[in-house]
Amino acid sequence: MKKKSQSMLMKLMSLVTLFISVFPLWGQTLKIETINVAPFGYIGNDGKSTGMMFEISNSIAEAAGLKYTNKIIPYARTIIHLQQGKSDFVLRFTNEQLPAIAVPLVSVITMPIIILSKAGTHYRSIKDLHGQTVGVVRGGEFDVNFDNNTAINKVEVNNYTQMLKLLIKGRIDACIGTNVGLYYNAMQLGIKPEILNSPLHLSSKDFVLHFSKKKMDTKTMAILKKSVKKLKSNGEIQKIVNKYIGDFK
Repeated sequence: MKKKSQSMLMKLMSLVTLFISVFPLWGQTLKIETINVAPFGYIGNDGKSTGMMFEISNSIAEAAGLKYTNKIIPYARTIIHLQQGKSDFVLRFTNEQLPAIAVPLVSVITMPIIILSKAGTHYRSIKDLHGQTVGVVRGGEFDVNFDNNTAINKVEVNNYTQMLKLLIKGRIDACIGTNVGLYYNAMQLGIKPEILNSPLHLSSKDFVLHFSKKKMDTKTMAILKKSVKKLKSNGEIQKIVNKYIGDFK
């Protein structure tokens, strides 16, 4: 009887081990964070969290069949939380700090990086920005040539909304960011297209799923990577993007 009980216990333990190997986050909750930069992540008028990357992150977790939470926090703080293991993953641009603390698991979407200024200005290259003051979202690295150019005066701001307000008031000469981020916030602020100049296109950059090395789990990461590929191929990610960019290109 004793041997039979031991045998059953061993089989049960084997089943539990197998289950955990297939579902590594069984009984746990995936901790997601989203950057607090509209339209990627923000608090709506109803007081609820929303945004393009907020929705995409949720869809990735749901497609993977994982329980999750998703908090919207300041852009720069996402790096600290990945490093400390307070979050599992975040969708954001990479920078020189991230490779040491997070795995760039998979590209989620590619966006153009532009310089936006008021009508009447003529910025045709980065050299034209020498001596000018350009707003940059705090913690963001958008274009390597721009980032490393010391002849450009850079002013850090909390978000695109603050940046565009400074531009309209004439306190900065231009803004740098994604076309989606800048145009969406300009629309929300009621800034008419004719007030803005045609953008200077610098490059393109990927929003990448960065998974914390402190929380690294190869099986979970593989499941998430597979989920992203599925959502890209079936058009679900693009559907979410279209909700926020409308006709902007």
